[in-house]
Amino acid sequence: MNAEILAVGTELLMGQIANTNAQYISRRLADIGVNVYYHSVVGDNKKRLKQCLDIALNRSDAILMTGGLGPTQDDLTKETVAEVLNIKLAMNEEVLDEMKSFFTKLNRKMTDNNIKQAYLPEGCIIVKNRNGTAPGCIIEKHGKTVVMLPGPPSEMKPMFEETVVPYFEDKTSYRLVSKYIRIFGIGESAVEEKIIDLIERQTNPTIAPYAKEGEVMLRITARYDKEQRQYGHDLLSPVVEEIKRR
Repeated sequence: MNAEILAVGTELLMGQIANTNAQYISRRLADIGVNVYYHSVVGDNKKRLKQCLDIALNRSDAILMTGGLGPTQDDLTKETVAEVLNIKLAMNEEVLDEMKSFFTKLNRKMTDNNIKQAYLPEGCIIVKNRNGTAPGCIIEKHGKTVVMLPGPPSEMKPMFEETVVPYFEDKTSYRLVSKYIRIFGIGESAVEEKIIDLIERQTNPTIAPYAKEGEVMLRITARYDKEQRQYGHDLLSPVVEEIKRR
């Protein structure tokens, strides 16, 4: 399964906050065997969001979106996705009741604009938010999967772990495992020169060098059937040992 991450929020484009959600989601999807091929960021603009969605749906099996699920007028993610996929939004009474309870626990008044957060795409899988008011959802249509999650990491991460990870674990038959070798004293080009033959004939596992501050890191990654985790480590070991020897 090939996926991409689409973050929504003008504050990301302006550099006011860092897109740590994409880093987190990419790392966790790799753990469960989902390939992430693209990252995109778009502002709170319906026209540009639709363009990004059209591109993503054309090239990826799954699109994981963060942001734009709040109660204000510039929160457009759900409405835009529903329009692109031709799905109606419907009031979910259970979600509305949970939102009311959330505000009651905080001893705060729920304003009318919060009600829009209880409207969800018909037929979606609801991703419950235990730390905020914006529920997420998973939509399956025309062989594509669209996941929508709120932007705040304190809300997004628990929702992703509790619902989204198990969802994709059931969809994938393989996993990825990586080992990292950290090297100092020589540069990236010198490291590659010593192992170029290994890189040129790589299949499974793969080898990727990274130049970092004060060091070079090699990532060795193996793909294995999810029922045979030890097999993944067995694939890695000979390559890791050969690189260390050199």
